[in-house]
Amino acid sequence: MRIKIKEFTTIRLLSHDVSKSRDWYMYFFSQDPVEDTENFVSFKVAGVSLDITSPDAKNPFSCGGSIGYWLVDELDQVLEKVKELGGEIYRGPLKVTETNRIIAQIKDPFGNVIGLEESLK
Repeated sequence: MRIKIKEFTTIRLLSHDVSKSRDWYMYFFSQDPVEDTENFVSFKVAGVSLDITSPDAKNPFSCGGSIGYWLVDELDQVLEKVKELGGEIYRGPLKVTETNRIIAQIKDPFGNVIGLEESLK
């Protein structure tokens, strides 16, 4: 049986301080969450859910691992915003010649890593 993958729907980040993470991503994405409780927050960004929740026994906190990449315009400007908000560039930017893109990974102030990429048209 061949599995048919339809689309990417959710990225889940873990945080020891969900409310501070919520606030950081509100400024980063310039939007409010669609769901916001004490230990869970969710944003809808370009049709994809970004969920932030507390770590537990089955999902311990770690840095790195699987990384989802958000396609952006003006990667340099986005990286500047990351630094202004107290985040850091974790990896890159790197040019990927096979796909004609520039990619970078950023680390938020809470230790989570997400990817960003820009198409070079």
